[in-house]
Amino acid sequence: MELQLPVIWMLHGTTSPGRVDVSRGRLELTSRGRAFAFPLGSVVTSMIERSPARRLRGLPVLSVGLAGGDTVAVASMGGPGSLQDLAAAVVGDQAGASGT
Repeated sequence: MELQLPVIWMLHGTTSPGRVDVSRGRLELTSRGRAFAFPLGSVVTSMIERSPARRLRGLPVLSVGLAGGDTVAVASMGGPGSLQDLAAAVVGDQAGASGT
């Protein structure tokens, strides 16, 4: 599944507005002066989180845990249903993903 959305994303405590692109088994987050990408096969866990403490700028997030220990949180600004679309694109057929 290919997908492109405007997002707010957080990695290592730094939040950035930008874009997510999912295609060819890879997810890429970009913003002005910052980028992070990973193969979808490295996703260990994923969960949509709606608690106030986990939201980014008031938006629910898709929290993605990666092999190697990094966790990235992504909030979609693409409109209703877009966070669920992103979760479906990330999880796909991945075994062991949870919470989506």
